[in-house]
Amino acid sequence: MGDPSTRSAQGGREPFVLEARDLTLSWDGGAHIVVRDISLQVAVGEVVCLVGKSGCGKTTILHALSGLASPLGGRVLLHGRDVTGRPGHVSYMLQKDLLLPSKRIIDNVCLPLVIGGMGRADAHAKAAPLFERFGLAGTERQWPTQLSGGMRQRAAFLRTYLMGNDVALLDEPFSALDAITRVDMRTWYCAMARELGMASVVITHDVDEAVAMADRVYVLVGDPRAGRPTVIAGEVAVPRAQALVSPAVDDFALTPEFVACKRQVLDLLG
Repeated sequence: MGDPSTRSAQGGREPFVLEARDLTLSWDGGAHIVVRDISLQVAVGEVVCLVGKSGCGKTTILHALSGLASPLGGRVLLHGRDVTGRPGHVSYMLQKDLLLPSKRIIDNVCLPLVIGGMGRADAHAKAAPLFERFGLAGTERQWPTQLSGGMRQRAAFLRTYLMGNDVALLDEPFSALDAITRVDMRTWYCAMARELGMASVVITHDVDEAVAMADRVYVLVGDPRAGRPTVIAGEVAVPRAQALVSPAVDDFALTPEFVACKRQVLDLLG
């Protein structure tokens, strides 16, 4: 893979923002190993996808990256600092948007600021200018039930962004959306994440989605419930330059490069 302290998937020399080094994880304190010796990296503005079968431990890996779970072995580094088992350093966006129905959208997205001690008026003043940038102009005073699924996910991402971290972990963020909205949202998310310089780790069960979104795809194989800990079978680099000159990320799915990357992922999944 080259020197992990300097290589980036875009070919530059920027350091990785987030690294996992030789993580070994368990669901029950060590009696049963779920994930063994997982190492991965993500750079500024990069989208990395984790693909694997259900139950292989993808969410467990995100828990370790976020500090919500402590590994049996290995380390998690953020900007080179050891943050293993220490939550609060990265943002975590779950499958459901988790907007509070009793709060207007402006108050939902401001929750991280208010919880962090900022006054409500100051939080509104900080968040309000971002609504147009996130495609949410005019929704500030609306209730969550008034928004479409895609708009709710945009609000959830704005809330994630306002947490103030430069790493976002996303667990199946678009799986609850219909197919057309899902394509639109992953296209929008990739553009926004790169514009904002956020490093993203995304879990998805959809191989097409992983290849369409990612700069790199980590393919996970194993069956922890059957006593076979999950490992990384391989890493597939996706030619993002081709996708980024297209009007939309999904246009990349029509290219020979996309088909070749998808074949590599499927071969690794077995």
